[in-house]
Amino acid sequence: MHPKDHIALTGLKISCIIGIFDWERKQKQDVVIDMRFPANIRRAARRDKIENTIDYKKIAKITIAYVERSEFQLIETLAERLARLLLTQFKLGEISLKVSKPGAVRGSQNVGVEITRKSPESPEDLVYFSLGSNIDPAFHLEAALKALDERFGVNGVSHFYETSPVGGKKNQPYFWNMVVAVDSEENPVVIRKWIGKLEKKEGRVREKNRYESRTLDVDLILWKNRVMRGKGFSLPHPDIQTKAFVLFPLLEIAPRLALPGSGKPLIELAHSFRDKGQLIRRLKKPSPINF
Repeated sequence: MHPKDHIALTGLKISCIIGIFDWERKQKQDVVIDMRFPANIRRAARRDKIENTIDYKKIAKITIAYVERSEFQLIETLAERLARLLLTQFKLGEISLKVSKPGAVRGSQNVGVEITRKSPESPEDLVYFSLGSNIDPAFHLEAALKALDERFGVNGVSHFYETSPVGGKKNQPYFWNMVVAVDSEENPVVIRKWIGKLEKKEGRVREKNRYESRTLDVDLILWKNRVMRGKGFSLPHPDIQTKAFVLFPLLEIAPRLALPGSGKPLIELAHSFRDKGQLIRRLKKPSPINF
């Protein structure tokens, strides 16, 4: 790739809820987005084929859908979250993003922020969560996605997976499971306390049997490449090696990852997984406009 080759998308005007004042929480305002990202222009020009360039029309479509549904207070937050989404969704190595809010400051034509972000250096730099539900799963998983994005910013999302219940009462509805990756330095203990509040908000009722039906189950399964033991938890989470609904969604978004401590690649664990009683089927991919 030529170091000076870029694709630029400028002047994308989108209406959304943005701002800190009461009226700004009710009335949509315009933001203007400009972005540029490295691209192999020479290859695309030589072959003259759309598949040899970055699909900037699709990038614009995803950007519009995401921003229109966002409800951030700060343009700084909007810029950060959008950059992470596009880096992940389109596997970009880098993106420069400018988000402007016309007329936000009296006497000024415009006010905005400009950021440049790169994809994480390694999947080992991220924090991973396993999510599951078998009570109105689409609703509760999408609510959890939104909450994770608002707190951390989502870096990676697996497909939904329909999985057979493990333990619990017979004839339970099948679960929907997924894995989400975020970039965070928050302490695992703090994260787990926040998870408990999120589950409670979504109506989680804890039964004596941890495998009973539930509205939302969120587990912290990996915290970067660390091995940790705490009160009531272990990292890496032991379910990575024994539960299909954790292992296979994790493998999808981190195929090069090796399990901290043992060093076993996830692909090797998946290849040797033998529990045929755990049924798993990949469903649709969650739309990025939902978080």
